Amino acid sequence: MWLYLAALLGLYFLRRWYRERQSVEGLPEKYVLITGCDSGFGNQLAKQLDTRGLRVLAACLTQQGAERLRKATSERLQTVILDVTRTDSIAAATAWVKEQVGNKGLEATASPNLFLVTDCMEHALTARHPRTRYSGGWDAKLYFIPVSYLPAWCQDFLLTLQQPKPAHGI
Repeated sequence: MWLYLAALLGLYFLRRWYRERQSVEGLPEKYVLITGCDSGFGNQLAKQLDTRGLRVLAACLTQQGAERLRKATSERLQTVILDVTRTDSIAAATAWVKEQVGNKGLEATASPNLFLVTDCMEHALTARHPRTRYSGGWDAKLYFIPVSYLPAWCQDFLLTLQQPKPAHGI
């Protein structure tokens, strides 16, 4: 009995290891925009994704940070100066990204009902007794919050059921 359980557990971890080693095809054609690349998480992520072969568009606050990052990476990584507190800087960076990426665009969809989230944020910031957990929208109330109480393997299974599969994925 225990031998069968150990064998099943071993097969489960072997399958998990194999699946997690798979990556999306065509990484050199994919673009990713990362902000805050002068230092910290953004800088480290930009370097890591560059070594994986992605085309990284790194937004830095200072010219010195952009130069340091450019020197430490390949020619696939390109930098732009972006100050998120200035509207003209955001507009210039947006135009630059569109020029770099071309017609590839974003592959994401979102709900136009942003007030569901902003109402939660407003309450959390202004309430004398804010809630410990907010759920913006019916999908969060009826699906995502209940799923968050399940074990991680069960969450992964349920959340990936509704996700599109990569063309060459398992």
